[in-house]
Amino acid sequence: MKKIVVLASSLVFASVSAYVVDQIVFEGLDRVEEGALYDCLSIKPGKNFNDDDVDTTLKALFRKGFFSDVKLLRRKQKLVVQCVEKPMVDRVAFEGNEVASDDALKTIVGNRIGEGRLFSLHLIKDILADLQIMYRALGFYSVIVVPKLIRHPGNKVDVVFEIKEGSKTTVKKIIFIGNKSFSDDELKDIMSTKEEKIWRFWDYESHVFREDKVEVDMEAISSFYKNRGYPFFMITSSYAEMDFDKKSHRCTFIMEEGDLYHIASVSLSSEVPKVDAKEFEHLLAVEKGSVYDEHLINANRDEIRRKIALKDNPFIDVVVKIDFDKKKKLASIRYNVVERLKVFVERIDIVGNTRTLDRVIRREFSVHEGDALNVYKVQRTIEKLRAMGYFDEVEISEEEGSMADKKVLLVSVKEKESTAQIRMGLNVSDADGFGGFIGFMEHNLMGTGRVLSADISWMQRYRGGKIDLYDPRFMDQNFGAGVGMGGNSYDRKNIDQSMVKNIYVSPYVRYTLAENLYHTLRYTLSRNNRSHKDRDQNKKIRNITRLMEEEYGKYTCGEISSTLTYDKTDNFYDPRNGYELSMTNSYAGIIGNVSYFKNELGAKFYKAITERVTFIVDANLGYLKEIKGTRSTHRFSLGGDGISMRGFDSGGVGPRDKEDNSIGGTKYWTVSLMAKAPLSTKEIGIDGVLFIDFGSAWGTRHAHGDVHDSSSIRSSAGVAIQWSKSPLGVPLSFVFGFAIKKQPFDKKQTFTLTGIM
Repeated sequence: MKKIVVLASSLVFASVSAYVVDQIVFEGLDRVEEGALYDCLSIKPGKNFNDDDVDTTLKALFRKGFFSDVKLLRRKQKLVVQCVEKPMVDRVAFEGNEVASDDALKTIVGNRIGEGRLFSLHLIKDILADLQIMYRALGFYSVIVVPKLIRHPGNKVDVVFEIKEGSKTTVKKIIFIGNKSFSDDELKDIMSTKEEKIWRFWDYESHVFREDKVEVDMEAISSFYKNRGYPFFMITSSYAEMDFDKKSHRCTFIMEEGDLYHIASVSLSSEVPKVDAKEFEHLLAVEKGSVYDEHLINANRDEIRRKIALKDNPFIDVVVKIDFDKKKKLASIRYNVVERLKVFVERIDIVGNTRTLDRVIRREFSVHEGDALNVYKVQRTIEKLRAMGYFDEVEISEEEGSMADKKVLLVSVKEKESTAQIRMGLNVSDADGFGGFIGFMEHNLMGTGRVLSADISWMQRYRGGKIDLYDPRFMDQNFGAGVGMGGNSYDRKNIDQSMVKNIYVSPYVRYTLAENLYHTLRYTLSRNNRSHKDRDQNKKIRNITRLMEEEYGKYTCGEISSTLTYDKTDNFYDPRNGYELSMTNSYAGIIGNVSYFKNELGAKFYKAITERVTFIVDANLGYLKEIKGTRSTHRFSLGGDGISMRGFDSGGVGPRDKEDNSIGGTKYWTVSLMAKAPLSTKEIGIDGVLFIDFGSAWGTRHAHGDVHDSSSIRSSAGVAIQWSKSPLGVPLSFVFGFAIKKQPFDKKQTFTLTGIM
């Protein structure tokens, strides 16, 4: 009987210290050539070898990556190397996937087991883990992925991943433990992760559980506390438990608030000889005795850094040192100007942008290649890139350059999945009736940074559509340019018994004149047709006054307008402090048969009275100089829009003819005093407003015997409920206004409902 002994882990040699074979042969080779394996052999024919040589040979053969198994066998004086080659992948396929496309899954698999590559079981384990991570990022935590091999002749296999995606797991409950100063609702309000509720049916993604969203929410909660006086706040632990049905999670956050701190003192010093700290002390915005606010402290640091850097001090930085007196619960803030090493920007590299063009990103840079490495300008670049709205993440890191005083800036961005929006919903207002709308907006058209928008609206008394293309950096310059066009048909039955139809085209440019000061120059050319509503319906017309006859007919209006806006508010979408000033000057008459000068001024002031209440003053005035062919649509009238002179009907304040039709005035002014406070969480977006309105619209070229006209002050007061995130898709405003002082010919309206795109 032949005795076969396998070396190493396969079989064991007799108990001797060394072995000798006369010949080495390979078995099981198909695609691999013997010559490619000789360098792996530590065993040579006719020479002694031991167990260490066997071990070395086996490891070298496995390192080649060709084999799933290797055995060394001794047959008399032969050493037989038995090899089992790894199968070759013929095809990779996916079955059962609906949410994730084949292309997305193949991206995860990559080239690890691509077609034509050798199959490896340990790679399958890694791929399964990566697929689980990908599905979890999409909200699918109960996904099951089973790999299957289908063998073919020639040692080839198909790798098929059978996927049971299941459904997205939602957030059933969010639990806070340890919060004393702020309620659960206040904390939930700032989170992007929401609890599953029936009334959130239109925003399903908000209550889908995702680990990355929870991490962002933890940072948001921490910032919320630290910006409201709690510098030592911390979330000690957080965990998410999946229910037994594997369809939902319970998220728990355990926190320690710490103590409430106030500011004891604020100071500014400088270690840089050419920077005099006293020159910049007026910039200190953190007030002694105020509640500790980490956001304000850091923002004040950035502002000081910016002002110093703008005075030709590129190699400086401003650092913040905070000393806490834990017994008295006080914080002392010290800003210190320090000198940075003199470093220059050698090169700027951009990574992560697969859609947005490099030049679109580079034109937002405040720092350029060859410039001094200015801390402020780098931070400003990050802010500008984030403000574009194209990216989920923006980071700028410094890498070593070719010399000690040179750095390479690596700009890393993560693009949003989509920069397009599709809006649709219902429209409703007292002036236009009930209807719907559909709209589309792409904020980064083909990666060029251009904005394309289109809207169509249809209501009982209004039909309209518009399209607009805007390039915020026209020809890569520091101004924007765009063009809008559209048309509409407006039934003004409730105002002056007329029907107005028009089409228009409107090119415009926008640019920044100075910090917070913006200018828009626009030209609008419109072709209009205005007629009596009953005339359009072939009805008999009675009592058309001479003044209204002047309103009818076809006319062309070419208007050029200039608008200056100075915005010093703290938040563009929901300001609580600051002010906004605007001035618009218009002239019509370059083209067409309508001529006039029009001037309007506007001012809004915001002041946060408490954590929830904001006091607002809104003032406006306007003047129209009629030259030729003006209509009531060019003049001023107030009421009915839910914004100006609430408590009055559309066109309810202003000159009227003897048949009670609004003809508009050449002058107007309004002042509104408001107190605004939230009535719900920010997510629902319901605010309550108490208001008192004052104003007037007057002035006409017609004789007073033909019109009712008065410059007397009108006033009204009431309440409004504003729903900025209504399920209709548009903001809704419910206004209950009561006219306090009016003229006999004014038209009142107690309730006004508006929902405007």
